[in-house]
Amino acid sequence: MKRLILAAPLLAAIAFLVPGVAQETAQPSREAGTHELLHATLYAQTAAEYRALCIASYAQGRMQLEKALADKTWSAATEQSGAFGDLPPAVILDADETALDNSAYEARLIEGGGEYGTATWLPWCRERKAKAVPGALEFCKFAAEKGCTVFFVTNRDSDVREETRANLKELGFPMTDGVETVLCREQGVSVKGPRRKQVCATYRVLLQCGDQLTDFSSEFNKATTEKRNELCAKYADWFGTRWIVLPNAMYGDWEASLYDYKFALSIEEKVARKRARLDLAGGAPITDAHKLLSAGPMLGYSEMTETVIWLQTVGEASVRLRFWPKDKPELVLETESVNTRAEFDHIASIQLADLVPGTRYAYEVWLNGTLLKFDYALEFQTQPIWRWRGPAPDFTFTFGSCMYVNDEPFDRPGKPYGAEYELLGAVAAEKPDFMLWLGDNVYHREADWLTEEAMRKRYRHTRACKELQPLLAATHHYATWDDHDYGPNDSDRSFRLKDASQRIFKDYWPGVNYGLNGEGVCSRFEWGDCEFFMLDDRWWRAPDKLPEGEREMLGKAQLQWLKDGLITSKAAFKFVVCGGQMFNPATNFECFGKFLAEQRELADFLRASKIPGVVTLSGDRHAGELLKIEREGAYPLYEFTSSPLTAGPGRFEPEAENKARVPGTWVTNTRHYGKIKVSGQDNERTLTLSAHDKTGKELWKHEIKESELRFAK
Repeated sequence: MKRLILAAPLLAAIAFLVPGVAQETAQPSREAGTHELLHATLYAQTAAEYRALCIASYAQGRMQLEKALADKTWSAATEQSGAFGDLPPAVILDADETALDNSAYEARLIEGGGEYGTATWLPWCRERKAKAVPGALEFCKFAAEKGCTVFFVTNRDSDVREETRANLKELGFPMTDGVETVLCREQGVSVKGPRRKQVCATYRVLLQCGDQLTDFSSEFNKATTEKRNELCAKYADWFGTRWIVLPNAMYGDWEASLYDYKFALSIEEKVARKRARLDLAGGAPITDAHKLLSAGPMLGYSEMTETVIWLQTVGEASVRLRFWPKDKPELVLETESVNTRAEFDHIASIQLADLVPGTRYAYEVWLNGTLLKFDYALEFQTQPIWRWRGPAPDFTFTFGSCMYVNDEPFDRPGKPYGAEYELLGAVAAEKPDFMLWLGDNVYHREADWLTEEAMRKRYRHTRACKELQPLLAATHHYATWDDHDYGPNDSDRSFRLKDASQRIFKDYWPGVNYGLNGEGVCSRFEWGDCEFFMLDDRWWRAPDKLPEGEREMLGKAQLQWLKDGLITSKAAFKFVVCGGQMFNPATNFECFGKFLAEQRELADFLRASKIPGVVTLSGDRHAGELLKIEREGAYPLYEFTSSPLTAGPGRFEPEAENKARVPGTWVTNTRHYGKIKVSGQDNERTLTLSAHDKTGKELWKHEIKESELRFAK
């Protein structure tokens, strides 16, 4: 058999086509006259081989029907039960691509560059122009002559039941007077089991004919490709005897299972997942990493003896890691295999324990037994044990907020909001010890925050950004959220899917611990002689329209958690990290300053408890700055705001003269990231703060001595 190889790297894609079932999908494009339906539709319309297969299938059906009539114990329906031997005989056929040939409808989609939708499908049904599938009419007439009632169990909407019946009748298919034999989908329920059971109540079903395996048993509904193959083995004796399968290469669950029935995926993602299932080596594992890997690997937290490595695949895959100390490559360790599965978003978070403290490791990723190759470093590190052994380690970390990745079907019209993704490469080139993500790390669009699956799709899309991958692979990552990756813009504790949002966040940002008693995503970690308090400014946040006395941003439990942590921390520097600004006296936008009671309580606590070394980090503003908040009787509070990474930058002119801002640190209309180096001798540590543009160029630098952040004795 000759095979035509199409040169386009990603063929123009058509949405998954299921007559009678509308799916919300992106609009496909057409490239060089190609279309994913082209070969399949021409095969159905022109190939003699297709006609021969259909005729042979129905010829087999006629032979099996003779056997079934003579055997009172015979039934072709898994729903059939009880004493059915003396019930009148019946056969069940699907309608579309089993009895009715809709290839002309698919041809219209190809020519129009469109996709399946009720706006085009229902009018087609009403035209009643579908032809009979080869062999179907002859089989149905034969069954009727043998005394069988012919039922059509179809997922066409009940709105077009009459037109469907008329189309079948005009073609000559037998219709039984006084019996409703065209059983359509009602109220959007596509599962056919209940309708088959309805037939089984008064008839013995001798044979079933269909082009989808869901036409025969509900066990196939939404089953993975692997599960569908297992079920085929289970029912091997039924195919060709009780169940007659018609060929349909144009659409079906076989295709949807390749992308796990995730109909909200973009066309590009669907095509990528389908291409990843191509067998290039006769059953051997696929060797192209990018066909199996959706995103990652990504380093999560790092502790003295433990870390976690995260990755996501485009479909089910087996993942294992090999790793070794960089200075001792002979000491290779290997993890057990982990299978990525659809119910877990095809994510693998592999925890590596019992590691050597203070060690830098190299690692490899193996998918389905194949080593993946990358053109950037795959490394992780463990933190050293340093107390009572030597000075605190110097280290560097980067941070930022507002990571927007364009997705045209869901973006606002006009100029793309996301840009300059090369900035992520500049961050990776810094080789920081870790990266802090300060919120708005993903931007949910209007269609996303309505369902958990849509929010997961947005996370998948953002995490797969190709410019992000080198940064993920060799830098440890810690995160909190703000409104856009929590839910809608300016969202608060009333967001109805907050629990789902929390689940997704934890799946995509593996951490040691998140939240308080199962609520929120606040967290706390140490690096060297510094401690980081990652605040959650959304989970407990009250609606802005409540009276001042009833408003809170952090909530009582989180605020107490923060105060307890700060007063017990022995860290030289205590970084309080929040999605929104904490102490900016300019309160033109969302910020802690609009929750005066809480802000005052925290500020008073810091002063009264004489907490040294506090520095705040924040994002959100789409502009960057270093603020120095003078306090009576206390050292100044510094707040370093860094935003945006790849979202649209801006400038709010009324804040140009903010007297709390350190001169020369206002970064506007520029995408950038922040960097902090912690260095120096014990008790004389120094923070070197700097902001950098998309090329890594330093925009400003400022030093803060540990001694500056102490209370006077």
